[in-house]
Amino acid sequence: MEYYLWVLAKFLVGFLIVILHLNFTGKTQLNQMTPVDFIGNFVLGGIIGGVIYNEDIPIYQYIIVLLIGVGLISLLNWICKHVSFFRMFAIGEPIPIMKDGRFLMDNILRKKNKIDILNVASLLHAQGVTSFQEVNYAQIEPSGSLTVLTDKGKYPSLILFKDGEVRTTELQRINKDEKWLEQKMQQQHLAKDDLFLIEFWEGRLNFILRSGEVKKDMLKN
Repeated sequence: MEYYLWVLAKFLVGFLIVILHLNFTGKTQLNQMTPVDFIGNFVLGGIIGGVIYNEDIPIYQYIIVLLIGVGLISLLNWICKHVSFFRMFAIGEPIPIMKDGRFLMDNILRKKNKIDILNVASLLHAQGVTSFQEVNYAQIEPSGSLTVLTDKGKYPSLILFKDGEVRTTELQRINKDEKWLEQKMQQQHLAKDDLFLIEFWEGRLNFILRSGEVKKDMLKN
């Protein structure tokens, strides 16, 4: 009986640490999790499963190992959030597959993207779009979901700037550079420290300040 109580105690401790970690990071839903979270949760599960039946490992060592795992997951997520290169490597970026009703074959056939066009068609049908002929723009999101726009001339917004960092990949998609973006900030009398986000949509910029205020560039770029 003592052995089973010991196993139960270890299980409850592991369960509590994982639940606290998920609540602390705000990752309580599957669609909020990044690939780092999924892999990290498998690792934590492996630690719990490998230790709870082993009487030779004291509970304090078990807790320390779990906390190290939780800390590593949090560190990797922080790096993903603040380092663009690592985010692209670990999480990925949206992949446009159609624009102006035309298939972007370079993106579709690129081996590293691993796009299954039959799966894309199924995702399309699940959104009530019956044919590729209806689609003006489509892109595969890092989560694997599909964004589809059927209205001509409508495209998803792009985040050009976030938390003090210019997103050069997104700038390249609209054939602009960092110097152009800095000029736009100067026209609005804004510095990087003032800004939380810069969003580009339908040829215009939205400047979201750290205060929550939104300034709009009314001229199309």
